[in-house]
Amino acid sequence: MLEEPKNNVIHIIKWFLLGTFIGVIVGGLDAVFLKTLDYSIALRNKVPYFYLGLPLALYIVALLSRRTAPRHKDYSTDAVINKINSYRPISFISIAKGFVLSIVTMVTGGSVGKEAPCADVGAGISSLLSRWFHMNLEDQRKMMICGVSAGFAGVFGVPISGALFGLEVLWVGHIFYEVMFPALIAGITAFQVTSYLGVNYIYHPLHFVPVFSEQFFLKMIIAGMFFGLISVLFIEISKFARVMFRYIAQRTNLFMTCVLGGLLLIAIGYFTSPLYLGLGMTGINEALSGSGLQSHFGFLYKILTTSITFAAGGIGGVVTPIFFVGAQAGSMLADFLNVDPATLAALGLVSVLAGTTNTPLAASIMAIELFGADIAPYAAVSCVISFLITGQQSMYPSQRISWDSGKTPNEHPAVPVNYGRRATDKMQQVRARKLLVKKTWRELTQHLIPQRKPERQNKKHN
Repeated sequence: MLEEPKNNVIHIIKWFLLGTFIGVIVGGLDAVFLKTLDYSIALRNKVPYFYLGLPLALYIVALLSRRTAPRHKDYSTDAVINKINSYRPISFISIAKGFVLSIVTMVTGGSVGKEAPCADVGAGISSLLSRWFHMNLEDQRKMMICGVSAGFAGVFGVPISGALFGLEVLWVGHIFYEVMFPALIAGITAFQVTSYLGVNYIYHPLHFVPVFSEQFFLKMIIAGMFFGLISVLFIEISKFARVMFRYIAQRTNLFMTCVLGGLLLIAIGYFTSPLYLGLGMTGINEALSGSGLQSHFGFLYKILTTSITFAAGGIGGVVTPIFFVGAQAGSMLADFLNVDPATLAALGLVSVLAGTTNTPLAASIMAIELFGADIAPYAAVSCVISFLITGQQSMYPSQRISWDSGKTPNEHPAVPVNYGRRATDKMQQVRARKLLVKKTWRELTQHLIPQRKPERQNKKHN
């Protein structure tokens, strides 16, 4: 139906219209989600010690996500990346589950982000539209990428870097240039729609601009290395928490696993501060405004609460917690480097994003959109260094890496697959349960030692 030749005016007009259409729909859904989330959090803030219900809330979320339509589990960013890279569609049930259950997780105090529901819903809606238009598999994949880009752009108010993030996060070392035009159109349109519908975004233009010097540039290099190490710490603690809670779930049951995770979150929130639970926008704003931190270890508390929330069954995104960790870590480092805390918090926000998600280009441009053009050279250096420090690791296991010969077992096929093929094999699941202890030990030892990326691409993937 929509298969005109490429590289002509008709092709450009076609994807301009499709990108605009996706941007309008996803932008509207982003606004509905964000408005619903803000209203729910406002009501929750009136309840003292709201996080005491976390054990029950995590169990309800985990139960609904796993027992209600168990085959439809495409409500996380990593699952969406897997679907896009393997040319598979996203179901409507997964869209609904991601939309509702992520709000429940955040409102009750689970440390997750708001970007995944928007981006994942965008990919799901685009997948449905492409099937209604009877597009081929390649065009369906393009539509899903546009939906992800529109979702990220609409939720954070960053139309350019949000669109590029949707392209860059799928495949490290490769950007889908053929989808860049409609993705940008979708991202810009989604941002305009959400702004028109009254969604407020975080913008902190930096008023302090340091004079360039060799000493300050050296500090930025040190900061980039520090943010890279923070990224590695975040990734490894998250993996460790998933492995341990999976082991606990196999030895006990789902209820006990969720209760244990909820009790740990309650303990952290009670003995430190509720600031490290929930969405955490207050902690981000405090760090970016240059005000004092509640604790120099705030970034570590947020890493722990986020890792426990996901491991114990919570649903949501990870980018907003990454922003929190990066901003708090940067503000803490400012005391040691004698740099303006707001400037280093801004650099930390984008640099930890670049390191944990392998998206240095999108993160560098995001720094310009959020904090102004004056920070551009420092953000670019810090983001690239953080990206190099993290090596092959990522918060998204399904992310493909072009030059990574050691990641072959985790890669997904780059050819279309049949929609009816089951995602997992029952025999492999049975075998995995029998070898649980051995697998746990292997994963722990494997992920505790980061590997480095080679400087050049030595292997080309088709």
